[in-house]
Amino acid sequence: MHFNEVKRLLNLNIYEDDLYLCGYETIAGVDEVGRGCLAGPIVAAAVILKRDKMFIEGLDDSKKLSEFKRNKLFRKIISGCRCWSVAKVSSRVIDRISLGSANVLVIKKAVSRLKIKPDIAITDAFDVKMDRLKIKVLPITNGDRLSSSVAAASIIAKVIRDRLMIKMARLYPEFDFRENKGYGTKKHIASLQKYGPSDIHRVSFKSVLY
Repeated sequence: MHFNEVKRLLNLNIYEDDLYLCGYETIAGVDEVGRGCLAGPIVAAAVILKRDKMFIEGLDDSKKLSEFKRNKLFRKIISGCRCWSVAKVSSRVIDRISLGSANVLVIKKAVSRLKIKPDIAITDAFDVKMDRLKIKVLPITNGDRLSSSVAAASIIAKVIRDRLMIKMARLYPEFDFRENKGYGTKKHIASLQKYGPSDIHRVSFKSVLY
């Protein structure tokens, strides 16, 4: 492993190292994807990495990685971690309860589904209260760039959501979900104007209804 990569990974573990020193033994990273999409669910993942296997070469914010690298890291993460979980909130629920509430809900669901209860969960900026779960929360701005646990969760969530949207592309070929994954590209907007929203579009979003 190149020295610069080792240095970068050391920086990714600063928060986890500090939490271990403070006495936290089980640390979860949580992140969600799909917040800015016009179609499909929000998907969140939670992961507890092994303390002696925090250094995963190439680990980074999922948005910075190619699809090939994400899939490769996905396999490494799920095979080497202590446990992981995933949760989703559908477009219909997003329309009903609002995007912000859906974000909170999906993060809580992902953490609650972990087979091992964490002492603390690191989130990507979201200060989600988990008092009922009796789990402390540490929100970090740009957490997927500053915490290895959050970065790992972002990759799991991204890979699973992308696979889901590829399946949706077979049901709704006119919207090209295989390529845009539900995000509001020019081609996607043009398809919405031509065909109107599908069953998985978020009709509460202004960009969806014209």
